[in-house]
Amino acid sequence: MKKTDVIESLNVSRETINSFSEYETILSKWNQKINLVSPKTLADLWVRHFLDSGQIINHVDASGKKWVDVGAGAGFPGLVVALLLRDRKIDCDIVLVEKNTRKVFFLNEVIRKLNLNVKVVNNNVDTIEPLNADILTARAFSELKNLIELSVRHRKERGVSLFLKGENYRLELDKTLNYWFFDYDIFDSLSNSSGKIIRVKKIFKR
Repeated sequence: MKKTDVIESLNVSRETINSFSEYETILSKWNQKINLVSPKTLADLWVRHFLDSGQIINHVDASGKKWVDVGAGAGFPGLVVALLLRDRKIDCDIVLVEKNTRKVFFLNEVIRKLNLNVKVVNNNVDTIEPLNADILTARAFSELKNLIELSVRHRKERGVSLFLKGENYRLELDKTLNYWFFDYDIFDSLSNSSGKIIRVKKIFKR
């Protein structure tokens, strides 16, 4: 898959494409100073990060909701979601949680340059007060068991969690189901043949 395929798949305006290109420029510059993403993935940024992150909006209704992205890192998926929702004129309150201060500086730089309405919380998601999210997301942040526990802490009871997982998703899922009951759906990734998106709704402690 090429950049042009990603642009076609995301189906966004020229203005949003330009915003993604600027995001790419900022990320490439900052990645020389701090470890935001693996350098080898920069050449395939549009597929590995932009498409991978952006595909999750197809699996949730974000209109009028509070969306919390934990372990935001380089802004995946949170900032990509913000760009896509703005392109679709969908109003959504987006909050990124990141404990690494240098990464927070980067996130705020992208938000400022791209004129995004996104809040960044510089804190540890395990210890901050509950965030009362309608939607909670995470990518390359933690194992599924911990993400379910974070969902219980930071998400509304009738909310939705979306987690991007790799080829070991089934092992994580089976392990987590030993501790929690939850309603879930699994979707194939558009960007990675072995990747999955796990959508979690109702959660109950065993």
